[in-house]
Amino acid sequence: MTSFGSLGRLFEDAAAYVTQLFDIRLTFKDADVRLLPFFLTDRYRLAETSLFGRKLLILATPGQDAETPATIAKHIQTARSTSDAFVVVFLTDALSSANRQRLIQQGVNFIVPGNQLFLPELGADLREYFRSEVRPAVEQLTPAAQVVVLASLLREDLDGQTPKSLAERFQYSAMSTGRVVDELQRHGILSIDVRGRERRIAFKQEGDDLWRAVRDLLQSPVRARRLVRPFPEVRALPLAGESALSDYTLLGPPVHETRAVSARQWKGLVYQHDLQPADDRDPEAIRIETWSYDPRLLCHHGPVVDRLSLYLSLEDRHDERLDQAVDTLMEPFGWS
Repeated sequence: MTSFGSLGRLFEDAAAYVTQLFDIRLTFKDADVRLLPFFLTDRYRLAETSLFGRKLLILATPGQDAETPATIAKHIQTARSTSDAFVVVFLTDALSSANRQRLIQQGVNFIVPGNQLFLPELGADLREYFRSEVRPAVEQLTPAAQVVVLASLLREDLDGQTPKSLAERFQYSAMSTGRVVDELQRHGILSIDVRGRERRIAFKQEGDDLWRAVRDLLQSPVRARRLVRPFPEVRALPLAGESALSDYTLLGPPVHETRAVSARQWKGLVYQHDLQPADDRDPEAIRIETWSYDPRLLCHHGPVVDRLSLYLSLEDRHDERLDQAVDTLMEPFGWS
């Protein structure tokens, strides 16, 4: 695959997402931009690929830099008018549900890796297809429920806890942990001992047996990845991604250090420091992963994300260089 600079990870995620959906491997290459207007080539990273026998022209940009849906639709139409041999597709790493709906209403082809693939020109809105046709049997755990299960797998004794004590441990509301208990009971993961007005939990399995039981219910905590300039609080965030993998294994560290933060905390940091994207040629740039839960809740190895969340965040990355290190990551558990 061609190197796409600071957006290389976005293209990797898009390829992995399509592979997950269709078991098809996408290969991107630089687009021939000679016929396209400068404002498009300046605004987007353009690439070519093919899917289901159709040529795709990809207009990619980070979610934080994306234009309004109306402007994106105009840009897509401009690219289509000069490249009618291609299906033109907008690619980004993050897009609000409201803006996704506006793009759908305007018939814009788009991909948000891990979230939605909408290609009306190919006759496919794969978000719904994926849920109803490809993986109909698996209802994945909510982030809060996943945190509780991972804590147990990381050998934290939670048996006998109540929703209230779980709320104190994991910094959720008692109402949220009450729903978590209901969710895990519904999946057959917990048994509940009712004592008066209290509900105390007990995991039905542990270790390898629990891992096997929940494996298909777990998902990567990573919502998005982005390169930014360093900011004051960055060293307080736990190492993640390849940086964490190099801490746990013999893998060499990546060029750009990777740190993890909850999506909620990230919004505050962006507002506080007016964070701007960095170029991948900047050696001081930091790669930030925003997670669906606070990675610090499970950090038991210093300022590094836990092994299981790290494994889940890396298992769908198609990189032979990482495969052995990822396998090594799980060896201390002794699970098959």
